[in-house]
Amino acid sequence: MFQTPENIYKRPRFNRNDDYHEDLNDLFNKKFQFRFDSEWNLPHMDTWYSAPPWKVKQLDILKNRLNFHKSQLNDFNIEEWSCHTRRRNPAGEVCWKIRCLINPEFLTQAWTKFYECAYTYNIIPKEAVADRRMVSLHLCEAPGAFITSLNHYLKLNHPEISWKWVANTLNPYYEGNSPSNMISDDRFMFHTLENWDFGTDNTGNLMDWDNSQALIKKATSLGKVMLVTADGSIDCLEKPDAQEEITSPLHYCEIITALQALYPGGTFVFKLFTLFEHSTVCLLYLINHLFEEVNIYKPVTSRQGNSEVYAVCLRYKGLSSLENVLPLLRTVYGSEMYGSTAIFPVEVIPESFIKQIEECAYYFCSIQCQVINKNLQAYLMQNIPDFNHEVKKIRSVVATEFLWQYDLKPLDTDQEILKGILHEENKLNLNPRYHRGSYTERQSYDKLTLREKLDYLNRFLQTEVLSNPIMLINESVRWVQLYDESEEIRLVFTHGKRLQRINSSKFIFAPIFKLNQQIMAEKEYRDIIFAKEKQIYDNFKYEVDESCCFPEYQLTEDYGAYEKRCFKLFLCKLKGLSVGKSILVQNFNALSHFNVSVLYIIAKQCFNMIGFTSSNSIIFKDLKVKAALKYLDIVQFECDKVESHRDVLNFLNVQITNEGDFYKNIVFYNNTFYRNKCFEYLSRIEKVL
Repeated sequence: MFQTPENIYKRPRFNRNDDYHEDLNDLFNKKFQFRFDSEWNLPHMDTWYSAPPWKVKQLDILKNRLNFHKSQLNDFNIEEWSCHTRRRNPAGEVCWKIRCLINPEFLTQAWTKFYECAYTYNIIPKEAVADRRMVSLHLCEAPGAFITSLNHYLKLNHPEISWKWVANTLNPYYEGNSPSNMISDDRFMFHTLENWDFGTDNTGNLMDWDNSQALIKKATSLGKVMLVTADGSIDCLEKPDAQEEITSPLHYCEIITALQALYPGGTFVFKLFTLFEHSTVCLLYLINHLFEEVNIYKPVTSRQGNSEVYAVCLRYKGLSSLENVLPLLRTVYGSEMYGSTAIFPVEVIPESFIKQIEECAYYFCSIQCQVINKNLQAYLMQNIPDFNHEVKKIRSVVATEFLWQYDLKPLDTDQEILKGILHEENKLNLNPRYHRGSYTERQSYDKLTLREKLDYLNRFLQTEVLSNPIMLINESVRWVQLYDESEEIRLVFTHGKRLQRINSSKFIFAPIFKLNQQIMAEKEYRDIIFAKEKQIYDNFKYEVDESCCFPEYQLTEDYGAYEKRCFKLFLCKLKGLSVGKSILVQNFNALSHFNVSVLYIIAKQCFNMIGFTSSNSIIFKDLKVKAALKYLDIVQFECDKVESHRDVLNFLNVQITNEGDFYKNIVFYNNTFYRNKCFEYLSRIEKVL
């Protein structure tokens, strides 16, 4: 680990330049604190969810004002605009400077935002300090930087506290989860899976009541939950004017989960966006009754031009006042009823509270509108040297101030959660959130003709796939020798919600998979693709004895049923193969953890070599022993006995299948397989259209 000379931390406090004194105060103090009135009362439970949605005139005016400013960005290319605003971000050098001088574990922008919240509001409850122990629960937490940031904060400020943690997020290893709502970066999670809980259905979906209750049970079993964080969001790129409405149902589920898990005296930190809608007004009114102090805070490292703020709620009063209404809260939880009715009628919320909401909303809305305008102005003046020099200066000043403001110091490696592993690891995230073009361009895609969509998809194929040689098989066959009969195979079954569709995968590069999904989304394209005659493969050039060609998945059945049907076919073929023989497998879908685990057992325990071809096939060369097929028999038995709505999702630990040469070659195979498929599909559609 990078060690910083000790004398760096013994310098006198950073002397602010008078030219930036006001700017620094504004940047580091974007805060609002609610002033609780003793005359406020929680509404009678008969009024909960009894009224239709309502609006507050002044909040609606603010919403329209903000959306007007946002709409000015509709025609900007998202990548170009993001690059411009990153350069303009006054806190843009904070992470760089922290990495150089502190080098903390798993540093991200989320790391710095949480550290600001923790230090600014001293979030560790007095009871946790007195007991010298605490449990924290982290909702919608991926990739995990709040956890490593909390660890850093505790080790520097409360090293005597014995700390345990549990986290939840949409499961990146469940292929039914949408990449637009899920953070798939598992660099930290991969090494700490025992601390993560994905609920009874293994999706990690917190908006499922059973998943929420399982998570609460796990966290509270470890001790007093004195801190809950919730950093959930939903991708609103296609509806930027409705971010609050889209994310509000998730925030409701986060809040109800937190209130049930948190111990009296505890702290709750959760992300919000704007404060314009009845749902947010009601939730904040509820929160103000349950915590002694409620703050709304925008960290300096939170992008100034976005709507993100954090509610920091201190000294929880407990759930006793809500016990009678919990059954109703459960009824609404994750249901359409939440959006169709208001939690409270507007007339039962005191005018004095509404005024505070208006004050808070106006303050943060004004900041955002001002920043959007400044960024637009700067975009037109970006080639003016003096203008750019001023930005660079404030970025440097803010980064230096950040280190002093929050008294950051490095940790020894043994104080980190993973003891330095993440500093050494260079793991590639194959599925970053992936967006291109402007909002206007993305919206116009649905209005294109089939021919115009085809032209767009062909351009995407050329620019994002064919021009990118990342992890593709270029030779005729890529041979890999993995056979190790002595390796002990331990089956660990993962059950959960049956896969309806493959929406994401840890085993393929995102742009390739996205292109395949866009092609298959058009019914007319699917009709053309699946109208072809069955292809006959030339097996002789591969010198194999048998072949097995799986049927195309045509979206007419749920994916789980298709996958298990193919598995039975494959197992039957393998049982009929003689020792010493080879088999070629065509059209094998290796996107799911279930199928990848099948390949792992066969490659490790059955065949001398495995060959991944550039023409969408896999060759299993020289069957050594058939005894290992007993593992697959056990898997088949387990699949046959599960309930219809559930399924066997995996039977090997992801730490076995998701790293090393085996993993890399599965990615090679899938990238090549779907690159070829997309090229073939678009060519066939081109001929028909």
